[in-house]
Amino acid sequence: MKKLDKNTFKNEGLKENKGLKRLIIILAIIIPILTIIIVLVYFIYFGVINTITLEVGVDNLTIENFYRHGKVRENAQLLTDISGIDLTKVGDYPIEIQEGKKIRKVTLKLVDTTPPVVEFQDVYSNLDYKLNPEDFVKSLQDYSNTTIKIVEEPEITAYQEYPVEVIVEDEYGNMTKGNCKLVIAMFNALVKKELGEKLTIQDILFSYDEKKDKDAIDQKEIDKINQSGVGEYELAVKIDNNTFKSKIIIEDTTAPTLVLKNITIYDDEALPTKESFIKEVKDLSNEITTNLKTELKREVGEYEVVIEAIDKYGNKTEEKTKLTIKKDTTAPKFSGLSALTVNKNASIDYKKGVKATDNKDGVVDFTVNTSSVNLSKYGTYYATYTATDKAGNKQTSKRKIIVLHDQSDTNEKLNQFASGVGNNYEDIRKYVSSKIKYNNNWGGDDAIWYGLTNYAGNCYVHALIYQRLLEKAGYQVKLIWTTDKTHYWNLVLINGVWRHSDATPGSKHSMISAETDEVRLAHLQGRDWDHSQWPEAK
Repeated sequence: MKKLDKNTFKNEGLKENKGLKRLIIILAIIIPILTIIIVLVYFIYFGVINTITLEVGVDNLTIENFYRHGKVRENAQLLTDISGIDLTKVGDYPIEIQEGKKIRKVTLKLVDTTPPVVEFQDVYSNLDYKLNPEDFVKSLQDYSNTTIKIVEEPEITAYQEYPVEVIVEDEYGNMTKGNCKLVIAMFNALVKKELGEKLTIQDILFSYDEKKDKDAIDQKEIDKINQSGVGEYELAVKIDNNTFKSKIIIEDTTAPTLVLKNITIYDDEALPTKESFIKEVKDLSNEITTNLKTELKREVGEYEVVIEAIDKYGNKTEEKTKLTIKKDTTAPKFSGLSALTVNKNASIDYKKGVKATDNKDGVVDFTVNTSSVNLSKYGTYYATYTATDKAGNKQTSKRKIIVLHDQSDTNEKLNQFASGVGNNYEDIRKYVSSKIKYNNNWGGDDAIWYGLTNYAGNCYVHALIYQRLLEKAGYQVKLIWTTDKTHYWNLVLINGVWRHSDATPGSKHSMISAETDEVRLAHLQGRDWDHSQWPEAK
C-alpha cells in the first residue's frame, strides 16, 4: 500500500478549490446571459409591437393586432377608441394599451400599397369625339384620390378602331393599367343598356339628324327591344343606301332593392320568419330570391339579422336589421278608475267602464276586492282592482268610492252637535257662531251637512244650523234674507214677540242678539228684506 503524506492531501485540496472557483465563474457568466435571452424571447414572442403597419381599409382591428404572434398579455386592454379612427385614411395614429397599471403607447401606421381596383371599358363614338380618360373606366375603387390618364393619345382622323392604354394611379403611386379600344364609327356598333333604360335612335346614331336619319332605323324594332328584357339583339341601320348591323345588349347589373324592418318579440313567442323582416323587395327582373343568412336563436337579447336578395341574374343586395327578444316584465294597466260617487245602499257595477290592458296580451280579465267598501254608511272607501297577464305580471290599483250621506246622517250629525248646548236661544246663537267658522261657501245641496262636517260656511250655513237648533229647542223660527239674497239670518219668536237673531260670527249683524226691524235695518246699511213675507219685529 502506498503511503500518503501531508503534501499529497494538500495538493489534492488545491485542485478541488480551483475547480469549484472555475465552476462559479462559469455560472456567473452563463446565468445573466440566459436571463437576458429569456427576457428577449419573452418580449419578442409576447411583447407589444411598437409600430404596427397595416393596409388601409383593414377590418376587425383588435388588441391582438398589436401583440407579436397575437399573444395578448393577461388583463391587457385598448384604451384608445378604435372606432374614432378612420381606417381608410393613410397616417400614423397614436394608440394606448393598458397592461395592469402600466400604459403602453404604440403607433398604428396605415399605409396604401394596393393598386386601384378598376373595370375598364371600350368607347364607341364618332369623328367629333374628344378624348376623355374617364370614359374608359366603368368602375373604380380605391381609398385615396386617383388620377386617370391615357399613355399615348391617338389622333382621331378616320372611322376605325384605335388602341388606347389607360393608367389609373392613386396618390401613393399604386397603379393599374388597362388596354382599351376606341371605335370611331358613323353609328354605334355595340350599345349596352341597363334593364329599365329606354333604347333610343340617338343611342345608335352618333350624329342624328331627324330629317335626314328618320328612316335609318325602324322605330318599331327599337320599341320591340325595349319590351323584350335582358338579352342580345341586332338592329339594321341604313346609312347612304348601305345597311349595317348594330348589336344591342340589354343587361341587368342592378341589385334588387331590399328594405328591412326591426322586429321585437317576447321569449315565449315563435321566432319570426324571413318574410317578417322584409318591408319591401323589388327588382326589374321580377324574379327575386331572398335568404336569411343569420341563424335565429330564442334567447333574450338584441341580435343583428342579415338578409340577402338575389335576382335571376345574380345581382345581390345584403341588408341588416335587428331582432329584439325580450321577457314580458310589464304588468297590465287599468283605465276607467276615476272616483265613483254613489248614494247609500246603491247597487254598483264595479267593472263597468273599467279595462285592464296588457302590452302583450291585450285586454285581460281582472278582479275587484270590495271588502273595504261599506255602501250602507257614508264615507270614502277604496276598492282594490287586480289584473295579471299570462307571464304573471300583476297590477294592483285602488279606486276611490265615495258613499254620499242622506238626511238621516245629517239629522244624526245635527243631534250630536246639539248635544253640546242648552235650549236658550242666545246660548244657541253663540254656540253656532263660535263652533262654525266663517268662509264663503254656501254648503251645496246640504248646507247643514257641509257646515257640521267642515265646521265652516257662510251666513246661509250658519242661519240654517241655527234655525234647526232653535226648532229642536221649541222655538218658532223663520229663515229670512235680504231681497238681493246677500245675507241670511233668523226671525225668532221670543216671549211672544218676533226678533231678528243672527249667528254669523265676527259680523256687525250679530252685535245685538235680539233686534227689532229698526235696529236690523240700521245694521244692514241700506239693504232690506221683503217685509210682506215676514212678521214685524217691533
